[in-house]
Amino acid sequence: MSRKNEQHADGSEEMLESIDELKERLTSMKKMMEERKAAGSGTKDLFQGHAQSLQGTNMIDGNFLSFVFGGSLFVILSVSVYAFYNLYHAVLKKFPSKHTEL
Repeated sequence: MSRKNEQHADGSEEMLESIDELKERLTSMKKMMEERKAAGSGTKDLFQGHAQSLQGTNMIDGNFLSFVFGGSLFVILSVSVYAFYNLYHAVLKKFPSKHTEL
């Protein structure tokens, strides 16, 4: 029984330490966000690609993304049509219709 209590105590101490670490990280992130707001460069600048930390990086613009997603959609649709076409012909080959009019 004493081992179980010792293990439980060790586990709760580790959990308390991790909670304290998370609280410290949260407060430091809050401080960073407040400093960024006070400096005038909020989160909007980060998402627009105009923040000083993002200078010199090439962000992918919307036109390129729409081209990539459009190409992906075309490939998916064409593969689907090809698969259904082959499936249709395989079913016709497996179960041919018998014409009796001739």
